[in-house]
Amino acid sequence: MFCDNCGTELADNATFCSNCGNRVGANKKKNIYIALVLTFILTGLGSIYAGNIKKGLILLAARLFFAFLGGYLSIFLVFSLLVWAYAFYEVYKDVQIANGHANPKLLDDFKGWDQNKKIIAILIALVILSVIVVGCISIFVVENYTPSNSNTHYYDVGSGSSRGSYSHSSHSSHYGGVDTSPNTIAKNDPDWYYDHYEYGDNPDIDDYLESQGYD
Repeated sequence: MFCDNCGTELADNATFCSNCGNRVGANKKKNIYIALVLTFILTGLGSIYAGNIKKGLILLAARLFFAFLGGYLSIFLVFSLLVWAYAFYEVYKDVQIANGHANPKLLDDFKGWDQNKKIIAILIALVILSVIVVGCISIFVVENYTPSNSNTHYYDVGSGSSRGSYSHSSHSSHYGGVDTSPNTIAKNDPDWYYDHYEYGDNPDIDDYLESQGYD
């Protein structure tokens, strides 16, 4: 630890500064778990709790900025998630500094932790990583999703329609409204094609079916 008054390095269990006599730890210690939960809820909030208001507001602004841009280009939503993850690293440093550690280094500190503390740290890291991975997958799934076109032509074999005709109607068909063509139907379900088309309606398809053994 370091003295809040004169900066002298002290033993971790010191109560008073050996140089100036200042009471060590007079200010209430910051709880790292509370800071992590606050960061999980809202980016930057944990740093603000630890006393680093400026950094907390910068992290929050960066997260919101990338989230806003993500409404126009999905890749920025990934950047927003990365800012959220980076905030956990920063909040650890901020809490350690607030508790008297002048130059905290997460990886170096990790080596000196006991087994239980290491397990908790690893679990927290896995949760953060899982959220990022699931978030990125969701972003790209939505990005690549193409809704069905309302103007799609549907094969219609309802009463009163001519054979082989197409309609914008969404009346159900043998294929449940899936966009098809006579050529596709002939290849995937030739028996059904034969039930709804006559020989000569589509000469090219007739030739194909004959080559497959259909009379």
